[in-house]
Amino acid sequence: MIKYNVIPFKKPGTETILYRAQITPGVPIKVDALAEEISNECTVTVHDVKAVLSALDQHITSALLNGHSVRLGDLGSFHITLRSNSTPTRDEFTVDNITSIGIQFVGSREMRYELSPASPRVNFQQTEPNA
Repeated sequence: MIKYNVIPFKKPGTETILYRAQITPGVPIKVDALAEEISNECTVTVHDVKAVLSALDQHITSALLNGHSVRLGDLGSFHITLRSNSTPTRDEFTVDNITSIGIQFVGSREMRYELSPASPRVNFQQTEPNA
């Protein structure tokens, strides 16, 4: 169930108030619980699943640090993004202008469909905003 609130916002450049959906964050599922769920569906032990997930984390990080994107089949892919201060010319730009590194995850086509309003698996529930 995807929970959301309906919140007001001011349309930029006007005084018009409109309303839009905002996700109501759920409780994060931790690696231990995820490993147990995966273990319950196959013959692999919880400890083996946790070891694989830990290794996956390390190898994704290493690949990203080496300038690669990482594609994980039907899950999606990870790649690095950069933010930087701009300079008037290319020659004035140095590594010191880079202000942050981000990690972008892009879900596969299959995952994006499964998480779209068109998917029969998607259900919504409106919640009340916190006062």
